[in-house]
Amino acid sequence: MKNFLSLMSFLFFLIIAFGSLEELESLDDGPKITADTKPNLIVSAKKLYKDYNANEIAADEKYKGKIIEVTGVIRDIGNDIMDNAYVTLVGDQYFGDIQCYFSEKSVVASLSKGKRITIIGNCSGLMMNVHINNCIVK
Repeated sequence: MKNFLSLMSFLFFLIIAFGSLEELESLDDGPKITADTKPNLIVSAKKLYKDYNANEIAADEKYKGKIIEVTGVIRDIGNDIMDNAYVTLVGDQYFGDIQCYFSEKSVVASLSKGKRITIIGNCSGLMMNVHINNCIVK
């Protein structure tokens, strides 16, 4: 029974991991964002997370696939399992963040936790966190 539970846990992890990989491979999808790019919407990180937490379908209709400008406080900085640089902006006090992916690691290297920043990027919807790709710092 113990081996069966271990196997089931491992299989569940694999399903989650490979499902996540599909999302991560598409981080470069969408338009190239530059300093001249005008966002479709301007929103705070907390409001963006609140909208997705309240109704994912309605939030997708409003944000997904659009270039958005998001302002918030950096909670974390790192690389994902595919070595993509990201920062997370505080979306909720305890959990649930806005995960912003950057193609330029040097931009992320210059940032620090607790700093308030504004980013522009392409919203790809909710997957544990709200994901924004192709980000630049405004």
